[in-house]
Amino acid sequence: MNNSRKPSYSVALGGVISAMSLVIMIFASIIPTLTYAVPAVAGALLAVIVIEINKKWAVAAYAVVSILSLLVVPSKEASMLFVAFMGFYPILKSAFEKLKNKTLSWILKIAVFNFCMVIYYFLVLNFVTDAELINEAGDLGKYGIYIFWGFANIVFVIYDIALTRLISMYYNWLRKKIFKR
Repeated sequence: MNNSRKPSYSVALGGVISAMSLVIMIFASIIPTLTYAVPAVAGALLAVIVIEINKKWAVAAYAVVSILSLLVVPSKEASMLFVAFMGFYPILKSAFEKLKNKTLSWILKIAVFNFCMVIYYFLVLNFVTDAELINEAGDLGKYGIYIFWGFANIVFVIYDIALTRLISMYYNWLRKKIFKR
């Protein structure tokens, strides 16, 4: 984090990253199979703002992208996933990573993930997906949510590890190439 930057730099970088995140979010509507991957990529870009400016600017960019994605991105499921978790998690991740107790860090990460997924599931079920479709699914509808939940937790752990590596790659390699430091 570099707090000695000029405000114009912060506004410009925040605007560029926010625009890139929003454009990436639109890909969820162009390629529907990317509904879950696109919010993860769009959210990962916010880690650049955490590194280059600070968390406050990253939260502001998250708010902007969240509002705009809900308004302009046709895939409401992807937008809600960004708002409910993928958008703010890369910002929150830095706080979890500072904890010395790695077990506590992982417990908190998984707890936050599961809490946010409950909210996401509620929003999607009530505002996007037809509830009758879930009820008509039979046994898969009854037990499918538990299978999905277990699978989602495994994917989250993989996502967290991949995000750590991407942030490390940005910080140690790409940042030097972009900013010539």
